[in-house]
Amino acid sequence: MLNGILRTPLNAAFFCAAALAACNVDQSGVGETVTQCPAVTTPIAHVQGNATESPMLGQRVTVRGIVTLAQNGQGLYIEEPGSDTDERTSNAVFIETSGWLAEVGKGSLISVEGVVSEIGNGRYSLTAITGVKGLVHCKADQALPLTDVKLPLNGPAREALEGMRIAIGEPLTVTDVYQFGRGDITLSGNGLQFVPTDVLAPGREATDLLARNRAFTLPARFVENSEQPQLLVSGASLENITGVVAHDGSDLRIALQSATSNSPATLPSPDKAATGTLRVVGMNLHNYFNGDGNGQGFPTPRGAETVEEFQHQRSRIGAAIEVLDPHVIAVMELENDGSGRDSAAQDFIHLANSATGKDWAVARPVADNTGADAITVAMFYRTDQLTAVGPAQTLSGPGWEKSRQPVAQVFQQLAGGEKILIVVNHLKSKGSCPDAGENADQKDGQGCWNPIRVASAKEMSAWAAQLAASAATENILILGDMNAYRREDPIDAIRSAGFIELMDEKQERPYSFVFYGQHGTLDYAFSSDALLDEIQQAFIWNVNTAFPADMDLPEPWLRFSDHDPVVVDMMLRHSSTSD
Repeated sequence: MLNGILRTPLNAAFFCAAALAACNVDQSGVGETVTQCPAVTTPIAHVQGNATESPMLGQRVTVRGIVTLAQNGQGLYIEEPGSDTDERTSNAVFIETSGWLAEVGKGSLISVEGVVSEIGNGRYSLTAITGVKGLVHCKADQALPLTDVKLPLNGPAREALEGMRIAIGEPLTVTDVYQFGRGDITLSGNGLQFVPTDVLAPGREATDLLARNRAFTLPARFVENSEQPQLLVSGASLENITGVVAHDGSDLRIALQSATSNSPATLPSPDKAATGTLRVVGMNLHNYFNGDGNGQGFPTPRGAETVEEFQHQRSRIGAAIEVLDPHVIAVMELENDGSGRDSAAQDFIHLANSATGKDWAVARPVADNTGADAITVAMFYRTDQLTAVGPAQTLSGPGWEKSRQPVAQVFQQLAGGEKILIVVNHLKSKGSCPDAGENADQKDGQGCWNPIRVASAKEMSAWAAQLAASAATENILILGDMNAYRREDPIDAIRSAGFIELMDEKQERPYSFVFYGQHGTLDYAFSSDALLDEIQQAFIWNVNTAFPADMDLPEPWLRFSDHDPVVVDMMLRHSSTSD
């Protein structure tokens, strides 16, 4: 009891639903007098009111409506068509009850006596009838109400539809499939949703765009017996949508009763690199931890919980390496346990050997200096194509206590002798924010720790240029997870240092990461000006973010991480700088 208002939690099984029916609407018979039902009931629209909470909280009422969605063990959604004409009020309400007469189902006209309550957490709670004392089955096989709606819908507009059965005639784009395995998706009325600072400079305009984007997105869940596609991917189109504006315990979510999609759930594998081309891949491994290296040591601090889970992760990464067939792999989120026999680095070498049928090595810094963080960056290379010129270099010190220290390695091609400096980074994430200070969230769209990322980006860029000059090469390729979106300050700092981001000029907006349905680039490839003319192609392979997590997928290389790999093909020629 809170301030005299009854509030009860929604169970995790909220969307377990009973049989669902077709969407054609026939309003004949609705509103007829039914002698079994009470003669006088409170209109559901009056119970709902036109605010986020009911004006009748705590009152005992009797309501009447048609069942539109039955949730086994949880309750029923009922709707009373035409209970009033105020578009700001919903004509539906949730009946919280764990059991009802066997004949009650979708299309049943029922009356219910109970207490008006608000249940659930989040910005919008769910108006409900709880403490049900009487539930009367009045009539069966009633026409299901249906209201046509269009996006955008802001918060008050969604509140006015709470519990109602709706239809969306326009095609919507699937913009998030992360939890598709449990039936959850996010739909968008204006194509794939992008993080505002991926398309706009940080500031008020970017934060305003986020608010506008929310009005065009619609969380949804396929419920039991709905026509759920076998697999949906990010970017797919969904049409003929009907469902109930239900609640998932924290916010309103459409309980989908029907939808169709003709979008193929496939992803073509990229071509192999052309003969004579050097292929470099930047790859976030999503915490590659191999236990003690001998099948024990699980659960690991950040990675797999069991050896079986690690082998599943390992096999998917290996399948992706086989498809890409790279010559250099710059990785992030590798377990930071050195390069010894049982290390994650050695395990990854064995994996790359097996996937490509070639011999691989790791670029080792002096004394395996890879910092003190649980994870590190590393570079692996094919020894039949390249040789490492000297040990790998790392950038450490007080400024790198938050960002993982970068690793740089000069390579020389065995055929032709051309040199290139490759640098791999993993800058500080946007998580674990401080409460105050310059590294707190400044509410400009860049999240927290932005000054640290900017300082790291500047120092790394200058360091890379110095290393290349010392190695007598102008060919520099900078890769990594920068934890900053395309228009944010750290990425501009690298550009200002004279490096060109290789995906900036793409006609189709690229992305490498999806967070709550918002797409954006966190993973980059930057080229020096001298190297730019030698780049054959560069692309982000959406092998991970476009697909749901924790599902058996049709190809073994699908969804091996939460970031997409960045692929760069180049044809190195003799540099104008000589030894």
